[in-house]
Amino acid sequence: MTMQIKIAARREFKSKDLWEMHTLRAKVFQGRLGWEVPVLSGMEIDGYDALDPAYMQMREPGGPLRGCWRLLPTEGPYMLKDSFPQLLEGQDAPSDPRIWELSRFALETDKENRYGFSHMTMESFEAVVRYGIENGLTHYVTVTTTAMERLTRRAGVVTSRLGEPQVIGIENAVAFYVDVQATWDALFAQRMAS
Repeated sequence: MTMQIKIAARREFKSKDLWEMHTLRAKVFQGRLGWEVPVLSGMEIDGYDALDPAYMQMREPGGPLRGCWRLLPTEGPYMLKDSFPQLLEGQDAPSDPRIWELSRFALETDKENRYGFSHMTMESFEAVVRYGIENGLTHYVTVTTTAMERLTRRAGVVTSRLGEPQVIGIENAVAFYVDVQATWDALFAQRMAS
């Protein structure tokens, strides 16, 4: 089933859509992953959400929200620079209008694809990479787990680390770049081969 995907500024989403997204994030980050994140009234919200980020939301046609991602320019505050600078190992944090941060990826998983990337996950990658191409982005930066990094690379996403993995909370975390054009080319080649 093809998902309905919308990527837009926070102000372009209805309150109900934002409520669903913050509720899904709480369910995934605190409930499923056991992360220590702020949850208020069942919603995971942090200070970066007040910066008018763009969000990607995925839903089944006419159905509930199934996934989301937050996209923030690197010219202002963002998670890697301001919450996890240790992952930069002393390097300056990226600050460029063509480099944005991907954060707060949450997906309502189906039980059949728990150990690999589902079709829904691949659709979300294609959508954010397409958004990057359409908006003149060269790279994304992101902080994630080393397990997710391996899956991301296996899925054809072209990455390069910003530093070595470090334990943060209960996770082995790593920061890396996603090369937007190279990933677009790789995902297109995969699609043509299948």
